[in-house]
Amino acid sequence: MASSSDLPNDALETLRIDGVGFIDLIRDNDPDMPVPTCPGWTLADLAYHQGEVWHFWGRIVASGITERGQLQTIRQITPPDGAFLVDWLATTHNELFSALVDAGTEQEVWTWTGANRDAAWVRRRMVHETAVHRFDATDATGGPYEVPTVVAADGIDEFLMWFLGRERREGEMRVGGTVHLHCTDTSEADTAGGEWFVSSVKEPSATFTREHRKGDAAVRGRAHDLLMWLWRRSDAGVEVIGDEVVARRFRAYTDLD
Repeated sequence: MASSSDLPNDALETLRIDGVGFIDLIRDNDPDMPVPTCPGWTLADLAYHQGEVWHFWGRIVASGITERGQLQTIRQITPPDGAFLVDWLATTHNELFSALVDAGTEQEVWTWTGANRDAAWVRRRMVHETAVHRFDATDATGGPYEVPTVVAADGIDEFLMWFLGRERREGEMRVGGTVHLHCTDTSEADTAGGEWFVSSVKEPSATFTREHRKGDAAVRGRAHDLLMWLWRRSDAGVEVIGDEVVARRFRAYTDLD
């Protein structure tokens, strides 16, 4: 994307829908239910994590935090148990949403990327954070959910920009080749073509272009399936063509914990 504010979807509306969907899943299911896509976590653990993320970024935006030292002003919270968990989760979502609406897209904020960004960066990050965790909760509870194609394709782009290679997972080997990612359900008008060529993955970043270009490995699938494959949530619906070792190392390289 040329700019954080130049997104292919209505970020606030997507955040609203997925946030409400996530909260509903937490409200309607056993909090002790395990979450297979997040080993060792229960639904309650997932809810705590999502609420803490919403709270953290909501305070950064609402307080206009632009320096790392100011992060200490964010009040540490202890998520409640039992019936109050859902109310707390809804409050953190509402506070984040309101902060993003009030800030607009151009307000400068601190980020962990090494530079300050605009509030549109936070909108985008929260859209994809929430969508992936709504998938986690839905997968655990057995209901249907897929990230919409345009949102998922933008999520792939965001993953490549800000996560791929940021921190190498302990024990993982270098990728050793190039990778072509190809969404099979996108159009150029929707998502800058839905194709990416990753030429290098080396901590702390990856080098990629948005184009159709042959790689040592090609990974193809619908945008939702590719996004979940990248986040190591699921292998469903994804086809690997070419060097499977390169594809496996590419997927495993980044520490996502």
